Amino acid sequence: MKRGKVLFLIFLVFILLTGCNAAPPTSGEKGEAKDEKLSWNNKKDLKGEEITLLWVNTDGENGPRGKILKEFTKDTGIKVKEIAVDYNSLYNKITTAVLSNSADIDLAEMDTIWAGQFMEGNIAYDLADSVPKDVQKKYTQSSLSSVMYKDHLVAVPFFSSTKHFYWNKELLAKAGYNAPPKTWEEFREMSKKLTKNGVYGSAWSWKQAEGLNCDFVSLVYGFGGKFFDENGTPVFNKGGGLKALQFMVDLTQKDKTVDPASMQWSEDDVKNAFATGKIAMMTNWEGMYPDLNDPSKSKVINKTDVGLMPGNGDVESAAVTGSEGISLMKDSKHKQAALQFLKWMSTKNFQLPMFEEDGMYPTLEGLYDDPDLKAADKTKTVDKIMKQFQYGQNRPNAPGYVEWADILSAEIHEALLGKKSPEDALNTAAKSIEKAIEEAK
Repeated sequence: MKRGKVLFLIFLVFILLTGCNAAPPTSGEKGEAKDEKLSWNNKKDLKGEEITLLWVNTDGENGPRGKILKEFTKDTGIKVKEIAVDYNSLYNKITTAVLSNSADIDLAEMDTIWAGQFMEGNIAYDLADSVPKDVQKKYTQSSLSSVMYKDHLVAVPFFSSTKHFYWNKELLAKAGYNAPPKTWEEFREMSKKLTKNGVYGSAWSWKQAEGLNCDFVSLVYGFGGKFFDENGTPVFNKGGGLKALQFMVDLTQKDKTVDPASMQWSEDDVKNAFATGKIAMMTNWEGMYPDLNDPSKSKVINKTDVGLMPGNGDVESAAVTGSEGISLMKDSKHKQAALQFLKWMSTKNFQLPMFEEDGMYPTLEGLYDDPDLKAADKTKTVDKIMKQFQYGQNRPNAPGYVEWADILSAEIHEALLGKKSPEDALNTAAKSIEKAIEEAK
């Protein structure tokens, strides 16, 4: 998710100080590391080397992530010094290291919306030529696209994630439906019939925050739109973008099929409301199960299902991505050893245990056919979840997104509350965002 304006200003200071170029090496060793020729199929003995990894880990060294690092060392002989932080501290920790010209961090977890800043700010090493093309083709569409910026591979995919469509089978059946909607028009008509007796057709994470932008992205692409044209000019205020916001406004203001509390809800709030049995349909991330089938947390035991997000016209489905990657820092002194970790991360030895113990969905498309993964899928939903990963759409990841995402969510929220027309809200957002992008250059 996005960071706030303070962190963006830190990044701007970095850009101004460096002139968009990496700081010069402070030692011969650092300079040599920058010129190092990297090989995905390295034959050099790297045993005994130590790399430093900055990532999110709040479970300690005996949690899933801590244990997997020990397995990597056991398999390769490469030691890992872990810098474990919570998600909200991650971006600040990375920018602080960059501002101090530190080469201490070799690898860092990267959210998809930081890709442009990592590349344009010379924070991350471009892996496009280091990870073979045939390897890149093995990743799920959503995970690979999430770590790309223009033609640059800013990170190696860490896990796959998108939003998905969930529905209450019992409520739909009572309304005469034996299948979920395939299009957003069907969704709207079904919502009208489902909204009655204290039940709402849907609930959404539409408080003024990043969750609102996520749903808008899904709908923009679902209605055949896009955010920018080939010249980088905002175009989400017309075509599919305008249709998407008009659709959202119609659901809330005209049809009144959306639970009004959605204007203050996050994704977790939506999940909890869906679990009460008073919401017929929702969009949300993977990981809703097993909680939705846990009697201590849910009243919809075995009454729900998950599948593809609806589409529209020629668009079969579209869903915002939430995938992340692990970036190789440009100033790393141990690039080849760090690349070895990224390669190992792209194997069953890493991905299966992380799915089993940490709920992380694999980035390797072929692993979804593996009998061991299917056996580990206690919720029996992995096949349905995986299908959505082929229809992922990214939030804009150009430099400055962490700043102008606030502009976008504020204008969309105004329209949802009926304070602005969809057209006025998006025109204002497009104009302000275009200006913010220019100022960030």
